[in-house]
Amino acid sequence: MKPTALLAVVALTLLTQSCRQLGFQDRPVPVDRDEVVTQDGVRYEEIYVGKGTIAGKGDEVLLDYTVWLADKAGTRVDSTLDRGVPVRVRIGDAFIDGLNTGLMSIQPTGRRRITVPARQAYGATGVEGMIPPNADLVFEVHAIEVKPRTP
Repeated sequence: MKPTALLAVVALTLLTQSCRQLGFQDRPVPVDRDEVVTQDGVRYEEIYVGKGTIAGKGDEVLLDYTVWLADKAGTRVDSTLDRGVPVRVRIGDAFIDGLNTGLMSIQPTGRRRITVPARQAYGATGVEGMIPPNADLVFEVHAIEVKPRTP
């Protein structure tokens, strides 16, 4: 074998091995899943399925989120990404009831789109200057960590 051909084979082998070391095999895999509709009317669909501990009632989920109004314009309301600080939410004590349901069973590194009906969000009162009365909300959440509840 010619030295240049041998060099090319060695370089290709090193390149493919080094890519494996970068962790490309651990990237989230997009999924095509049906939307889940819960008994209280919250809807969610997985964007990426995470790995690890499955979140349940009482567990803490460290997450980033972006929330939009479910209006025709898709008005963006808030995002932890703007502040650069994720939030920690205990399932059962979330800042709106619909998130308690929408975060159940999420796993670390998972991403989920959660649609919360107004009655499970801020209802007829809304949030002045931010969320109109009777507004459905769409959250896109990224679960960074799931910390099981301590007994």
